[in-house]
Amino acid sequence: ATDCNGRTSLPGLWACGEVAATGLHGANRLASNSLLEGLVFGARAGLDIAALCAAGGGRPIAPLTFTPRFQAYDAPELTGLALQLRELMSRHAGVVRNAKGLRAALAGLEGLMAQAGNRSARLSNMLLAARLVCTAALQRRESRGGHYREDFPAADPDQESRSFVYPPNPEIEKQQSRVTA
Repeated sequence: ATDCNGRTSLPGLWACGEVAATGLHGANRLASNSLLEGLVFGARAGLDIAALCAAGGGRPIAPLTFTPRFQAYDAPELTGLALQLRELMSRHAGVVRNAKGLRAALAGLEGLMAQAGNRSARLSNMLLAARLVCTAALQRRESRGGHYREDFPAADPDQESRSFVYPPNPEIEKQQSRVTA
């Protein structure tokens, strides 16, 4: 989720285009709309970041790099894991999804995460994003917009609102367990 300047709930992270949940065009936005949204919100995010930096409040937390294509990792086995991830997501979490395939994807992701360990931040991020996609798709038991579940082919009016899935946060979970105990 983003505000009107592309800021997310994570300080120092702005988002625009396909990754941003602005709500501007609803669930069934057209490609040309998302392109224009990316241009407008990209410019707004850039201006917001520039203003923050000019005020002395902005500095990169980590080096900013962008690699527009699939790249080999330092260790050959990590490249293999990334290719396995791509295959797993294409097979089970592609355009046509169902509960059985999404559960298989989540099980496969657990195995890949165990193999990858903490050896690559980039691969860990890819695995986390895949896990969030599969979890959200499994929880939404309907078809709407670009999300199609062959086991739930119709839209469900009760699920008309937005839903969000967040990565696990051990600190929040620890606090919640203290409250419920």
